[in-house]
Formats: sequence, C-alpha cells, structure tokens
Amino acid sequence: MENTCVHSCRGLCNALEVAEHREREAIREYRKFAESCDYPDVRQLLVQLIAQREKALDLLKETRDVLTTKFDTLDNINDSYA
Repeated sequence: MENTCVHSCRGLCNALEVAEHREREAIREYRKFAESCDYPDVRQLLVQLIAQREKALDLLKETRDVLTTKFDTLDNINDSYA
C-alpha cells in the first residue's frame, strides 16, 4: 500500500491510514505465526508483539478521532461566522 502524504490533515490523513493498515497486517501475520508455533518462548514473544501492535493501533485510531473532532470543531466555528 503506497500512499503519499498530501500535507492536508483535513478529512482522511494518509499517514495515519497507511500506519493503521500496516499495523493490522503485522497483527494478522504475528497471529498466524503464533498459532502455528510449537516453541513456547517464540510463541510468547509473538503474543507480546501482537499486544504492542494492538496498542499502537489503538493510539493511531485515538489520534485520528482527536483530529476529526478538532477539524469538526474548527469547521463549526468557521460556519458560525459565515
């Protein structure tokens, strides 16, 4: 998935979208390996990596939500002057 940043954070941020997509892919890949892994230490490491990636994904989603709220608020303020 190759997206370039349009340097406009209004609406959909390409950087956050790409980062979320890559985190989801990594989580899927780690889960696949963890499910088929027979070595407990490696499986535990993969489970830890999954948890870290899920936290990163949550942070990306939270940041996207905060930005959306900020832009909506700014739009409402600007609309009130129109």
